[in-house]
Amino acid sequence: MTKGFPTALTLLIAAFTLVGVGIVGTGAVAADGAAELDEDVVTVSENGTTEIAVESEGVESFEVVVGNEDDSGYELRGTVTPDGDGVTRLTYDHAAAGDGGDPLTADAGGVELDGETDLGEPPAPGAYDVRVFVGNGSEPVDVGTLMVETTESDDGVEDAVEAVTDATVEDADVLIEPRATVVTVPVDLDDGTPVEVRLRSAGNASTEFIKTREATVTDGEATATFDASVTEPGDRATLTVRGDGDANESVTRDVLVVDDVDAPGSENTGDEAPGFGPVVAALALLCAALVARIPE
Repeated sequence: MTKGFPTALTLLIAAFTLVGVGIVGTGAVAADGAAELDEDVVTVSENGTTEIAVESEGVESFEVVVGNEDDSGYELRGTVTPDGDGVTRLTYDHAAAGDGGDPLTADAGGVELDGETDLGEPPAPGAYDVRVFVGNGSEPVDVGTLMVETTESDDGVEDAVEAVTDATVEDADVLIEPRATVVTVPVDLDDGTPVEVRLRSAGNASTEFIKTREATVTDGEATATFDASVTEPGDRATLTVRGDGDANESVTRDVLVVDDVDAPGSENTGDEAPGFGPVVAALALLCAALVARIPE
């Protein structure tokens, strides 16, 4: 008996060791679990819904990110807790997105919205990245695309981009060219005050886009740079300037893309200041409207 006891104890320790190894191995699988999108590209119509299916294994939760605020001006982040391994079917509601709604839900499991860009309206039609993250990794484990499609007109045919004419130039508040565009907007705000400057496609633009830039007032001006190379002459857009805090009133102006703002027929603002182009002159008008509406 005395000699057999150490042997039994040794076997017991060995058994616990094996169990411990099994537990550690299971934990490693959970920590290094996988998640991936079922489809690389999903589409949704304006104000419609679509399904984003994510297959996961060995994870307690994963993060889904729709859009990229720096690139597209819109971003949604949600943490998904799947109901076990398998496919989690998420519903993206375009009509509820961008305006404080509940744009991302799941048929099983749970979704916690970690953050969403406040646009005051649904995201513009266009392509938005869909990224999936697992654990604390900074790189996505899978990347797809959400296509927001423009709703067709009643006759089922989308309108063509209109030609640039003297009349359309006359109606526009701001003229820009289809390339990198720097806008400097004088504002009646203290230096250091943050403002948001947003350029968004409108009407029958050839390409749907929304671009948002954060700017800080310096010497009474807010400056932002937009890449308008995705546009073409005749496209329309809206330019919105919005302040924070007490200066949260926003002003929106109509934008028209022209091939050359200095070409004959483009100097239609009638308020061009010496040494400034028509874009700057139009932005000066925008500034005046903004100043008029900002509470003192």
